Amino acid sequence: MEKIIIFDMDGVLFDSSAVIAKDMKHRYPDITEEMRKGLLVGNFHEQLAKLTIPKKVETEEESDARMTQYALDKSNVPMYAGMRDLLEFLYSNGYIIALNTSATNNNALPLLERTHITSMFDYIGTADISKSKVEKFKLIEEKFQATKENMLFITDTLGDIREADIASIPTVAVTWGSHDESYFNREPHSNLVAIVNTVPELKGFVEKY
Repeated sequence: MEKIIIFDMDGVLFDSSAVIAKDMKHRYPDITEEMRKGLLVGNFHEQLAKLTIPKKVETEEESDARMTQYALDKSNVPMYAGMRDLLEFLYSNGYIIALNTSATNNNALPLLERTHITSMFDYIGTADISKSKVEKFKLIEEKFQATKENMLFITDTLGDIREADIASIPTVAVTWGSHDESYFNREPHSNLVAIVNTVPELKGFVEKY
């Protein structure tokens, strides 16, 4: 059976943390970096709904302008060095490649299109499909009639590891995104099969998995 490699987007494929942090600071002026990273220890959308600090009051026009600027800024963030080569390797070797991201279509699709990698994905799961990554794991599993042993998720946050744990999806954590290894080691996860520090290390693990 073909292997299915599932990528998170922000912090794994793209170096978008600074753009995301800037937008969050605009929306929540009192938010700290620790608070922002704290939103990523669970499902992002659920954690954001629980945030208790004041949100900046915006008119509809101001909100639309901010979202337009954010989408533009997001569409121009760079890919991490080596990630395009990894995607091309997986694509040329017959892997099924999927995306499971908390980003919306507006903040994901332009980025994939600008970097010309859209066609390499067999499935693109954004927040417009579901805000639950657990649900999107199920959709991927059903779409490709896959066994969990043939699926591998790659992420940069503890929250994603927890959602993949619920779905029983083997997961690799990368340390170049939002969370470092200290987050991944906070608790045991049976689905966490590796923690990697570089893209070559990730490629080597995927090849052997």
